[in-house]
Amino acid sequence: MGSSMIKIAHVQLLPMLSGVQKVSLDELARLDTSRYKSFLICKEEGELTEETTKINVENIYVSRFVRNISPVNDFLALIKLYLICKRHKFDVVHTHSSKTGVLGRIAAKLAGVPKIVHTVHGFAFPASKSKLEKLVFLMMERIGGYCSNIVICLHNDDAKIAINEVGVNPSKVKVVANGVDCKRYSPPCNENEKQFLRSKFGFPVDAKVFVMVGRLWKQKNPLCFINSALSFIASLNDKSNVKFVIVGDGELRYELERLVSENGADDFFSFLGWRKDVELILKASDFFVLPSLWEGMPLAILEAQSCGLPCIVSNIPGNCLLVDDYFDGVKFDLKNKDGLSSAIKYFYFNDVSEMKLNSRRKIVERFDVERRVSVMCSIYES
Repeated sequence: MGSSMIKIAHVQLLPMLSGVQKVSLDELARLDTSRYKSFLICKEEGELTEETTKINVENIYVSRFVRNISPVNDFLALIKLYLICKRHKFDVVHTHSSKTGVLGRIAAKLAGVPKIVHTVHGFAFPASKSKLEKLVFLMMERIGGYCSNIVICLHNDDAKIAINEVGVNPSKVKVVANGVDCKRYSPPCNENEKQFLRSKFGFPVDAKVFVMVGRLWKQKNPLCFINSALSFIASLNDKSNVKFVIVGDGELRYELERLVSENGADDFFSFLGWRKDVELILKASDFFVLPSLWEGMPLAILEAQSCGLPCIVSNIPGNCLLVDDYFDGVKFDLKNKDGLSSAIKYFYFNDVSEMKLNSRRKIVERFDVERRVSVMCSIYES
C-alpha cells in the first residue's frame, strides 16, 4: 500500500467487551494514528464503542445485525455494509465472528475493498448437532473464504480446518496467536494487594477463589461450571473456604442464578456481570475455569495465565493448545460428568504455586499483544 493514510474497518456483531471484541479493541488502540484511520462497524452503541470513542475510532452502526440467521435482516445488513464500504473507500476490512464475518466479507468484495481480512475465533460447524446446521455453517464459511484475501487462524488446528474442510487456499491462511497486555494483566505485587482486592470485591480473605470469565451462553458452557461447583461444594466438610465467581452476562444468567439459589448455595457464588476491571478480579482470584464447547484461542485463558492463574479448561481445540496438564493447569473431558469437579478438587487441595509461575512466564515469552499487532500491521500493508 502507498504512503497515504490506511483506512481500516473492523466489523463486529455486538458492542460488548468479551474476548472477540477485545481482540479488535487491543489492536485498534495500538495502531499508529499517523498511519491508520480506524473505524468500527457493529450493531449499536455499547461498552465496546465507549472504549473505541476514547481512542478516536469512528463508530458506524448496522442495526440489522442479528446473531441468528434471518434472511430479511441479513440481506438489509449486507446492503448497508456494501454502501458503507463504497462511501468510506476502506483500504482494509477486517471481520470477526461467523455470520457477521461472512456478510462483511461479501459486502467488502462487492464494494471492491483492496484487502479483506477475517479472523477465525473458532469454527462453529464442527460442534453442530445436526447435519443441516453443519452444512449451512460450512457453506457460509466457504463463501467467506472465497471473498477473503487473508484468513487469520489463531492456531494450527483451525488453519488445518480452514484449508482441508472450508477449502481456503493455503496461501491465504496465516496463523497469528492472540496477545495479552502483559502490563495490565499481571499477578498481584504482593499478598497485601491481593487481600485488598478481595475486600473490594467481597471475596473471603482465606478462600480458594475459582473464576470464570465469558458470555453466559451455550458456547461457554457455564452450566457445566455451576453444576461441577455445586457437586464439589456438596463433597466438602468445611464449606467456608471456597468461592466461585462468574464474570460476564448473557441469556443463561437467570437460569444459572436460579440453579444456585435452588441449591441453597448463594453464599458460595458471585455473579458480577460484565466488568471493566477484569484484570483486578483475576488478581484477586486463585484459579481460572473455562468449560467451553468450542473456541478459537480464548483471550480469557491468556489473560488469566498472564495474571498467574492456573487454568482448568475443557479439552477442546483452542483450549488444549494453551494448557499443558500439571504445568500451567489441567484439561478435562467434557464427556466425563465428574471431570471438572475432580479438577476443582485437585486444585483446592494441592499446592500449585509452580503452575502459577509457569503460567505468567509463558504469556510474557510467547503471547505479548505488542508482538501480535506488529504482525497484523505487516499483513495489512503487504
